[in-house]
Amino acid sequence: MVSRLASVLIFFLLQGVARAQEEPPIESWFPKLRTGMWIEVDGALTPDRVLEATVIKLLDGELDEWQIETNVLSVDTKRRTIMSTFGMLFVSTTKTVLKGPKKGAIDFSFFGVDDRIEVEGRLQKDGSLLADELEVEKSKKLKPDLVPKNHHQLRTRIESVDAEKLQITTMGIKVQLSAQTRNKTAIE
Repeated sequence: MVSRLASVLIFFLLQGVARAQEEPPIESWFPKLRTGMWIEVDGALTPDRVLEATVIKLLDGELDEWQIETNVLSVDTKRRTIMSTFGMLFVSTTKTVLKGPKKGAIDFSFFGVDDRIEVEGRLQKDGSLLADELEVEKSKKLKPDLVPKNHHQLRTRIESVDAEKLQITTMGIKVQLSAQTRNKTAIE
């Protein structure tokens, strides 16, 4: 019984190593990144407000909506705006769909500092995001001991590429890529 379990564990371990070895090195895919490409990128925010990418994925086609999963830094209920922990302003209107943690409709006053939110919308000329949908993933009101994680996910367009620094900029946010960044897309 133990030897069967050990065999299964070794099999899955080797599968993970093989998958990691199959991922292309950054030198092979970074030069192919271009302004205007749609990407999904995950990572943590540094104190200098740079997103250190752990995963990047190139998205096919022409998308029309940006999507961000992040934490709330502040809420202005009078103006119906939310500031994210990475400094982006989300603007809500009366047409914005507001959803709670259980996917039910909520009032804007439900949003609070340290909530985990997902926002879908359109980037405005002033750098803010006009929200079509704002959803609370995790609520500080429902879980007072909630500690926000430093993890952010962006589905967005590349604005610029800095090959020397291995950085891209999207929505005004610098995204640092490295040899540790996993590329989940075969960029051709």
